[in-house]
Amino acid sequence: MAKTQKVKISLQASLKEYEFEIEDKKKFTAEIEALIKDNGIYWYTDEDGEVGINAGNINSIEFAQEQDKREAGLV
Repeated sequence: MAKTQKVKISLQASLKEYEFEIEDKKKFTAEIEALIKDNGIYWYTDEDGEVGINAGNINSIEFAQEQDKREAGLV
């Protein structure tokens, strides 16, 4: 079973944060960086449905392996 990693994305000028899990940190980071460059939308699905995040509005990304333990981030 692949180990997942928690991700938290916060948006500029907003208190909204999105939390979900990913399987491949390098792949996720490359995808987000490309979407930011192209002002694209990052799509993911959670238990409430499908969510689209405007990558151009991302303020920060935090990665954590253990609950409330921050490993690294893009700010």
